[in-house]
Amino acid sequence: MPKPAVSVKVLGHTTDQGRAEDNAEGSSSRLELSERQQSVLVGTLLGDGCLAKHGRYHRLHVKHKAAHRSLVEFKREVFAEFTTMRLHGFDQKLKGKRYPCFQFATRTSPVFSEWHNRFYEGRRKIVPNGIDLSPLAVAVWFMDDGAADYAGVTFQTHSFRADEVERLVRLLNRKFHLAANSRENKGKRLIYVSAAGLPRLRDLIDGDLLPDFRYKLIPRRERTP
Repeated sequence: MPKPAVSVKVLGHTTDQGRAEDNAEGSSSRLELSERQQSVLVGTLLGDGCLAKHGRYHRLHVKHKAAHRSLVEFKREVFAEFTTMRLHGFDQKLKGKRYPCFQFATRTSPVFSEWHNRFYEGRRKIVPNGIDLSPLAVAVWFMDDGAADYAGVTFQTHSFRADEVERLVRLLNRKFHLAANSRENKGKRLIYVSAAGLPRLRDLIDGDLLPDFRYKLIPRRERTP
């Protein structure tokens, strides 16, 4: 796992608005990330989440499609000490179509700025050297960016460089023996866990998967038409 949690001051203010920009700096209390929060943060940063600067420090921004609202609710509960913003539902417009989504943002905090330093180079999200993964981190990552394939499953890692994807493959295989490999897809690399490694992946993350996401562990060839 990246560097251990450190005690920091958390800045935030209570808001009754639902928009991300309203959850900014304010009150002070000393908080640090628990092991559970660190695992969820690592999985989220490998997946769809981002750390963005707002004022002096950074905050975590989480957004998923409406069908995955339970995942947004789960993450908000995990970071409840850092969050006063309620879930915000909205329609995201993309190529003339509307896609219902839910989001929230934490308060800004030095602790999130520290994690931003680990997981970003400039504005690009990276896979840092020395990254470690817990079963919970893998479960959150899979809920974010996992997908069923014909015979196995994939982690959609298109946003990372090829060497960073290989770093994750080596870690998954060394620590969890998933028989994972990388494959080219749309000019990028994704991680593939074959049918041989799927039982180990299920045993690893099944206890942490939300019910709404168990379908991702069922390869397409096993699904009833």
